Amino acid sequence: MKGIRNMDKLDIADELTTYTNQLDNITELMLTNINNLEISKCKETDRLYFLTDYIKQVSNDLYKLAVKL
Repeated sequence: MKGIRNMDKLDIADELTTYTNQLDNITELMLTNINNLEISKCKETDRLYFLTDYIKQVSNDLYKLAVKL
């Protein structure tokens, strides 16, 4: 990111880290709710597990970007 001062990079990295933490919290909440479902495994729970895995991946990618900054 040419032209961005170091302080700006730190601000961006901090904000990315905040988003990462929020995504992690959402993922944990979703997993808790999925595990508390009293329905047998079905396509809907499969979709929810897929979404939580996807959120984890996005969170991980954001964290890596924040570290690079």
